Amino acid sequence: MAASHSSGRKSNAEEAMARGQQKIQSQQKNAKKAAEKKKQQGADQKTAAKAALVFTCPVCRTQMPDPKTFKQHFESKHPKSPMPPELADVQA
Repeated sequence: MAASHSSGRKSNAEEAMARGQQKIQSQQKNAKKAAEKKKQQGADQKTAAKAALVFTCPVCRTQMPDPKTFKQHFESKHPKSPMPPELADVQA
């Protein structure tokens, strides 16, 4: 007669399934954390980019990061408009 091995332990297949499930849950949790971190980082970059746009064209309200770009924009897009005084001494 064969002795039964039911001593309350899980079989290898049941144990592997439990670890597999834990692995899947851990991967999902880590993916969620990474997505949240990436989303927050994107917001920080947008804020920094917006803060870098310090010059605003008085004609079309386009924002530019530096006076050289601003002058180039103004000369190419608004050639008939008078040059703003803050661009008079800027070298384009």
